Amino acid sequence: MAEVFAGFVAGFALSLITTPLLAFTLLSMRAGNGAISRLWPAEANLVAVSMVLHGFTAFSLTALGIVLGLVLLGMDGAASGAGSLNAPFTLFVAALVLAIFAPLVAIMAPLRRQLVAYALVTVIVYGWLMPYLADWSRFE
Repeated sequence: MAEVFAGFVAGFALSLITTPLLAFTLLSMRAGNGAISRLWPAEANLVAVSMVLHGFTAFSLTALGIVLGLVLLGMDGAASGAGSLNAPFTLFVAALVLAIFAPLVAIMAPLRRQLVAYALVTVIVYGWLMPYLADWSRFE
């Protein structure tokens, strides 16, 4: 059960990292994009937009962390390697992140660096840090 709690904590930590980055990216993009400028007009308060985005990211990323925690629980006892306590889980998360972010990187050329950086942070938090959090936990 420590794996599920570690997934929740990792997801919430990732949502805290994601919210300001996503808010600044969306608000900087609204000048050149008609759909985003209609969604968030120039008069929109950055704090209000951040609160809406944080609600969405906190819910979705903690839910994803819980599901990945269940996957980590299923892979309990797998071999360690490459600095990870559970190498197959880290490879699974890396493949999942690659499948999600590769089309976005190909489609959104102006945001390519931000997407690649966020994909790496996602693999580090979910794939590498989650097994350590579950191992360090005394939640049983």
